[in-house]
Amino acid sequence: MLEHMTDDEIKGAAAKYLELIAVKAVGDWEIDITAMPYDVRDSDGQWFDPDTDTMTDSFNLPAIFYHHGLKPGLGGIEDKPIIIGKALSVEKRPDGLHVRAILDKANEYAKRVWEAVKKGIAAVSSDSIAHLARLDIGGKRIIYEKNRPGRIAVWPLAGVSLWDAVEGNLRPASRNAIALPAMKAIYREAGLDFPELDNTTGDGQAKERARRRAEIRELQKKSQKILNNLRH
Repeated sequence: MLEHMTDDEIKGAAAKYLELIAVKAVGDWEIDITAMPYDVRDSDGQWFDPDTDTMTDSFNLPAIFYHHGLKPGLGGIEDKPIIIGKALSVEKRPDGLHVRAILDKANEYAKRVWEAVKKGIAAVSSDSIAHLARLDIGGKRIIYEKNRPGRIAVWPLAGVSLWDAVEGNLRPASRNAIALPAMKAIYREAGLDFPELDNTTGDGQAKERARRRAEIRELQKKSQKILNNLRH
């Protein structure tokens, strides 16, 4: 953490951090999404793994939607699904498939999502095309069925839905699909220790997850204070 670094180490890391932001504009409405966490069963008893085929040749960059095309709360469906941003990259990592995206500052729903992301309470779910998706059941592939437990063998990643946790909004199938400000990657590149969120499910972990989110917010405040001092 910052308190264990010398002043020179902090200034050096922060200077590198500033340079990275200036070049890449990272952190300005840009987010890192764990869209498909690996080897974690969701509420339907289904899971992705590194061998899940996302058909990237045909679906290389997913669309970024608000709430699966639904209105906030109990408002029903939108006449047309709302696009709230743009995917920039898709990358396989040890914990799952990550999507880097930038949200549309002019979109009201994107603003809701951005505020939720900063608070650590944004909901995430991957969107696919049901008739193209496949489940692996006992070594045999079948057409995808939502409530049937099994490994998801084929999942064309056509979109990623993000939304804020307001009353009436859907609950995501997986608690391990998360969205964080892309600042996280820059902290690492700059040598700053950015705490990881606890991905363990269960009610007993709620306090620990809240503590880690608070730790993240505190680290962000400290880093911003350092940057402000450097600018002056």
